[in-house]
Amino acid sequence: MAIDKELIAILGEFGKTITIDLKKSLREKSYEHALRAISKSKKKGGSAKKVQSRLEASILANPVKYVDGGLLFTLQMNDYWDAVNSGRSPTSGGGDGSVKKNLVRWIKTRGLKVEISKRKASKTSDLKNKKIKKTYKQQSYDQAVEQMAYAIAQKIHKEGYEGNQFFDVIMKDGRIEKLKEDIGKLINTEVIIDIQQATK
Repeated sequence: MAIDKELIAILGEFGKTITIDLKKSLREKSYEHALRAISKSKKKGGSAKKVQSRLEASILANPVKYVDGGLLFTLQMNDYWDAVNSGRSPTSGGGDGSVKKNLVRWIKTRGLKVEISKRKASKTSDLKNKKIKKTYKQQSYDQAVEQMAYAIAQKIHKEGYEGNQFFDVIMKDGRIEKLKEDIGKLINTEVIIDIQQATK
């Protein structure tokens, strides 16, 4: 049908633009967050990079398809998008380690500067001179990143964190109302757009 083809074209264009804009919004918000983290850090001289995250890479508008006699448009992204967008409340426990693991990857991909310190490796006693000799070993980069990730993870569990609203700013910029208007003109009737979040 001609109307279906036009609807598919409208939704297809909507999907293309929202995918581009969400990716851009996420990248910008993530970069701003990294800069804020650096500015609050006691370690000076840090820097941040604009990089594509796994969440950004996962954002995809699927082709419109027929389902139960109607047209279905779906937008997909990794399931932790909501935590990135809306934030996270403090928790009573220490977490399952996934936060720390994700932070290690985040620190490395963003190029955040970490402080590599010397750690006490061992000590030996000199009974004759009544002295204790301490040996220090310098941390590796990976150990320093792990330490930083652990500290950040503990703070997140204790205080939570604020979301970056990368999704909200795009969805509330008027594009949904424009989509309703475009579809309404095509089918000559009022349109209700129902946005549903799929759950596993």
